[in-house]
Amino acid sequence: MKPLVDSFGRRHRSLRVSVTDRCNLRCRYCMPAMGLPFVPREELLSFEDITFAVQVALSLGVDRVRITGGEPLLRTELPELIAMLNDETDAIDIALTTNGLLLARHARALAEAGLRRINISLDSLDPERFTKITRHGILSEVWEGIEAASKAGLSPMRINTLLLDGFNDDEVDDWLELARENPIDVRFMELMPIGEGAELGSFGDYLNLTTLKDRLVETRGLVPADPEVGNGPARYWREPGAKGRIGFITPMSNSYCDSCSRMRLTSKGDLRACLAYDNHVSVGEAIKARDELAVIAGFRKAVAEKPAGHQWRDGHVTETGMSALGG
Repeated sequence: MKPLVDSFGRRHRSLRVSVTDRCNLRCRYCMPAMGLPFVPREELLSFEDITFAVQVALSLGVDRVRITGGEPLLRTELPELIAMLNDETDAIDIALTTNGLLLARHARALAEAGLRRINISLDSLDPERFTKITRHGILSEVWEGIEAASKAGLSPMRINTLLLDGFNDDEVDDWLELARENPIDVRFMELMPIGEGAELGSFGDYLNLTTLKDRLVETRGLVPADPEVGNGPARYWREPGAKGRIGFITPMSNSYCDSCSRMRLTSKGDLRACLAYDNHVSVGEAIKARDELAVIAGFRKAVAEKPAGHQWRDGHVTETGMSALGG
């Protein structure tokens, strides 16, 4: 079947599937303290719905699937979905992004179900600072999850860290040390004007990671790392002698829109081919009806309407929050 190629020649091979817009944290750049109006549970795509949608995407050339949220481990029996994707679709690369708080109790079951890779969102190595940015998270619980994932063989393991000027940018050396001593990829991310992230104010500000990378090349001797294994936008570097890598995700300072191959399916069945824009193509009803032709048409429409790139640097703000978009 003809693959998903947009009008700019970008072939779409990666699908991020959100299983819930709910989260057990209230990170200041993502969600208000009191939360948001969440999708009613009865409107969420079922595991059977998701499995059907993923198989349709695979028939269109997608070969990488990442389960996201919200916090995906809030979705009851998530390992069952991983097993279904492995048993009932042609997927060969299934990954998960989580905040890690519930990972200790699920890591083994996820690995046994066929999960291949895992990303953990963690913005500080300091317990008090972690609690401050998440509003009530407990850092030790995340580390228990990381240790459980490592013991379960979920590798490579990646940690996603949003660096904010004036908040946690003084932890860079600590993150480099973590990657030096452990086979973990630490990926630094720039703040994007999405939802709450557009109005952080005095809490922390955007930090230019291209400038930071150049400084670390000079002061710490970072060198380009091995080619990326996976589907993310990070560009990887390595400190000589380190066991892990350092990734830089730079949507603002060094855009990667020209090579974007990703789409998102939200928890209620909306397709978004570009993270920056609030328009979407709804395929939820077609998925529930198992209307393969309509779902295929939805994928093709979403890709056909994908813009060349974002306009965040020109002042554009994405209204829909990350928890609803699927991170």
